[in-house]
Amino acid sequence: MVADVPSDPGVYFFRGVTGTILYIGKAKCLRKRVRSYLHKVKRRPTKIKRLIRWTTDVRYQICRSEQEALFLESRLIQKYQPTYNTAMKYGRQDWYIRIDVGEAFPRLERVSETQPDGARYFGPLSSRRWTDEAIDVLQRIFPVRTCEGEIIPTPGFRACFEYDLKRCNAPCAALITSELYKETIADIVNLLDGEYEKVQESLVAKREGASETLQFERAARFQKQLQRIQKVFTFLDVHRM
Repeated sequence: MVADVPSDPGVYFFRGVTGTILYIGKAKCLRKRVRSYLHKVKRRPTKIKRLIRWTTDVRYQICRSEQEALFLESRLIQKYQPTYNTAMKYGRQDWYIRIDVGEAFPRLERVSETQPDGARYFGPLSSRRWTDEAIDVLQRIFPVRTCEGEIIPTPGFRACFEYDLKRCNAPCAALITSELYKETIADIVNLLDGEYEKVQESLVAKREGASETLQFERAARFQKQLQRIQKVFTFLDVHRM
């Protein structure tokens, strides 16, 4: 069952006899993680024993990084709703990234449940730590706020340390318009939705537009965003199910 599983980071799928996905997980090392399910099976919880018993096939999708695997696992669990992902989370809490796209300056927020409030929710993610890691990765690529409270742009307002770290564009200090800020949010939402090519096309268009108007520093920022995305996420549908 695990002979052909590589040592790369990625997402793995336990499938039943009819091809139904029973469980989806992520791993820094796919081979090591999948093999761990077969080690000392008798001592495993009943739910894992049942999962192994009913699994007839293991598929996987290689990712370029552990962070990409994190986002991909979340999207696929949400898409397929595997039985054993639900059964094995007893006693654990789900976590989501919440983005209120209706706000003038939305923030990236970690929450433990979804609400019918019009905001976008991405998840569930497997732990609070991984949710914070996901937000950190996104914020290093796209400088948007994570702070609480309403933003009232005020020219001359002293921006916080996140601005100095280039992790926020400081809408509080009126250093970015709501329109440009929401373009960044749209890129984040598309990325979390798995629309990698759409994000890439958006950033390339922004880079070229900035270059044509001789805004070379701005063009360089878009180029850096493209490079960071390409290090974390893959744009080729290789090893897909």
